[in-house]
Amino acid sequence: MPPDSVEAGAAALVTLAAASVVLLAASAVGLWLVLARLRRLESKIAGLGRLEGIHGTLERMQEARGELDLRRIEHVLIDIRDGQKRVEDRMLAVLERSAGVRGGGSALEPVSAGSAEALADRIVTRLLALGYERVHLVTPSEEIGEMIAGEGAVTVEARREGTACKGRIVVRRGAIVDVQLQSAYTAFP
Repeated sequence: MPPDSVEAGAAALVTLAAASVVLLAASAVGLWLVLARLRRLESKIAGLGRLEGIHGTLERMQEARGELDLRRIEHVLIDIRDGQKRVEDRMLAVLERSAGVRGGGSALEPVSAGSAEALADRIVTRLLALGYERVHLVTPSEEIGEMIAGEGAVTVEARREGTACKGRIVVRRGAIVDVQLQSAYTAFP
């Protein structure tokens, strides 16, 4: 073999080795970039896994809510409210009866002379039994005291189911004759 061809073969071999090293380095850099992108994709996919967990929890909540019958719950609450009103009415009736026994009469009978406070309490009790709340007697107690022997009307302000109501209670000889209350929005158009 001639010396030129050995040198040419050695130079070709060095060039081929250098090209192989460059290709190997480029392949390593490319592989490193692909792995970096895969890691970013894995972190994004992990976030999607949490979304799947949230979706599963949401579906379980919807199934649990579907088991609740809202109409049934509403009817139970209405029954409880009605029962509470009946208990309050019964308690007021018992209190009126016991006050009547102590005072010598019932809620429909006149109160004894000189007890404007007893008549005012009877008016408030009657309105509470009818479902009114926050009862306020506008008529002064002196005028209420005059109605024990005579007759008149006690001006009243109260609330019923959150609505303001105004009106009067008609009294004759200390007994409640009539209750005339209406909501404020129907009283004043």
